[in-house]
Amino acid sequence: MDDMTFEQMKQAKEYFHATAMTIPGVHGTSIGIKRVRGAPTGRLAICVHLGRKRALDVIAPEHQIPLEIDGFPTDVIEHAPIIRCEAKSERRAMYEDNSKYRPLVGGTKLSAGFSFGTLGCIVAKPDGSRYALSAAHVLGEVGTTVYQPAKVKCDEIGATAESLDCSQMDAAIASLDYYQDAGLARIREIGAISGTGEVGKDQLPYPVAKRGASTGLSFGSVVAICYSGLAANLEQFQDMLFIDGRDEAFIDHGDSGAAVVHPIDEDNNLVLGLLWGKAPDTNRVGVATPIDRITAALGVRVLTRDDPVRPSGETLLGRFEAFLGETERGKAYWDAYAHNRIYFRHIFHQVPRLAATWRKMPVAEMIEALRRAMQDPDTVIPMYIGSRETEDVMWDLYEALGSYLQKNHQGMLQQQAASFCRLVCGNIGNSWRNALHGIALQDVHLND
Repeated sequence: MDDMTFEQMKQAKEYFHATAMTIPGVHGTSIGIKRVRGAPTGRLAICVHLGRKRALDVIAPEHQIPLEIDGFPTDVIEHAPIIRCEAKSERRAMYEDNSKYRPLVGGTKLSAGFSFGTLGCIVAKPDGSRYALSAAHVLGEVGTTVYQPAKVKCDEIGATAESLDCSQMDAAIASLDYYQDAGLARIREIGAISGTGEVGKDQLPYPVAKRGASTGLSFGSVVAICYSGLAANLEQFQDMLFIDGRDEAFIDHGDSGAAVVHPIDEDNNLVLGLLWGKAPDTNRVGVATPIDRITAALGVRVLTRDDPVRPSGETLLGRFEAFLGETERGKAYWDAYAHNRIYFRHIFHQVPRLAATWRKMPVAEMIEALRRAMQDPDTVIPMYIGSRETEDVMWDLYEALGSYLQKNHQGMLQQQAASFCRLVCGNIGNSWRNALHGIALQDVHLND
């Protein structure tokens, strides 16, 4: 079909849409490949989406779908009205990837407010700043704290920076404030992102893949474009991608925000859209906003494999490792952390006393103080972290951690934790560099 004829078909579909929506059971229209007895014919048709097909002899003539509209054939797609793939934080999916990923990558779990969803991919503004892209109903209102994967302080990555939730799109971006972590142009289990694309009329059905927090890696096809209709909550949506997983599950609650990609190979994957909805009666039907509409509205571009990867030395943890590596004592601190960070994360999540202590810590202020120190190691160790005295914060944390380590026969880790607390508390007012190199505050004043 040539471009002019296709434009005529779109106009016919849009003109017929209002009439179609008055037919009982109809909740949308689109343009897709016509099927006969379930087999694709290769011809484009104006598709009518309805909840349940019925025999013609029980349908009033005025409610029957015509065989043609302005000379273009019609077809019927049967499924329930679309719903958002919302997932509450207490819900647990059969697959649900709860792993923590640093650097950040697409296809992984994000939590915000009382829900969770999927990080689609990393995007960048013209000024070079980078953000995590997901659905608006996942990331919530501007200013909402965003976590990867779980809603605990040590998993914070930033906050919702922009959110667009309307008939045209369901998309939002979150800043990457913590750890200075820019993320990678990759999607878990799919590979590198090489660019973006759009589904053309001559490409249907177009093979796609997605990696979501709830159902993992799944495959399907974009079988219809220009999909407009009325969702189950009576909200309108316009010009979406309609995806069919055919005989396998493609999407479930918690997969909202996942990037829909056309997979080519490990190093070449084109982002086509962002998932936000599904048919409630089947997990094989998904709905996505075209990616180019999202990037234009948010003023961003999708990060690709050709963008330079931020060196680990530029991240907060990378700078921390380099700084501690300046002395033998510092190397011992880093080794203790690096070899046991999974263990530390586990006990601070699972041990009630440690979890309670951590929740009381001014974590955001601690990270900010560490960031300033790594940007300039000659920064002075502050007397206060947030509204609390630094000494109180450090020893409260050590009291809970040290007691646990002692009871569980982790004597070496206990000694390192105590040593680090003494280093910080004994050098308040001194610079971080001097503290690490053993230069006391009084020695600094004598040299002055």
